[in-house]
Amino acid sequence: MEDWATVMLVLGSNAIMGLVNWFGTRLQIKSSENQLEKRLQAQREADKHERGREIRGGPLLKLRSELARMAGKGEKVGSISITRPFGEEAPEEFERALADWSAYMASGEFENVLFTQYDLELVYKADSLRLDYEIARCRFEIYWELGDEDKKKKHYDEAVELIRGNRRKVVEVQSEISKLLEGL
Repeated sequence: MEDWATVMLVLGSNAIMGLVNWFGTRLQIKSSENQLEKRLQAQREADKHERGREIRGGPLLKLRSELARMAGKGEKVGSISITRPFGEEAPEEFERALADWSAYMASGEFENVLFTQYDLELVYKADSLRLDYEIARCRFEIYWELGDEDKKKKHYDEAVELIRGNRRKVVEVQSEISKLLEGL
């Protein structure tokens, strides 16, 4: 075979190999770009989902905390009244617990958290708990101030029933909040 034919054969085979390598590299680059785009899209979706959780979950977490705080203050008012023998004068502890409750309600912290919620049914349930504690507080105040033992007992029993009923309701609302948080 002549020299020029050998050179042409070598150059031709090198050109074919170069083209195959070039196409292979282009396919790899295209595949890498597609994988990168898919990963970026998945990351965007995950970030969007996480941001949604933060936006919707933040108020729920605050409500859960405020419910626990409010329930603690309401229970304190009730527990002091419940542990005292029937017919005694209002103890100083009750007055302090009452002042603490009143300061908390006057601060508006609970309402601020309540009105940042997006679930209206949850708002109604939480506000119903607040009203029950407020009614129980009023009944205990009346109980300490009344002179008629029959009326006094009635107010006391109703207040105790509200406090005990709220324990169950607080747990139910807390559970509902947890379910909503899990669903985010």
